[in-house]
Amino acid sequence: MSAANFSGTARQSGFTVSNLFNIINGAVASAKAKLSVIQGNRSSISIGDMFEMQMLMNHLSQLSEMTTAVVSASNSAITRMAQNIKG
Repeated sequence: MSAANFSGTARQSGFTVSNLFNIINGAVASAKAKLSVIQGNRSSISIGDMFEMQMLMNHLSQLSEMTTAVVSASNSAITRMAQNIKG
């Protein structure tokens, strides 16, 4: 690579994690809504409701883990780039 490639005129773009956080917030809202429905049926709870709640919580866990992995991977990549620039 020549020094001309590092002139600073290239446009840089990044990614925003706010979309990931919005997805997680949506999953949290779904779980809270289901809890409210279950709480409203104080006298009885169905097996279907229990399985649905388990599915919602599993989905929330997977989304949270995915977001953590994406942020961690980007942090590692940025750290490696900074170390390579340093020396």
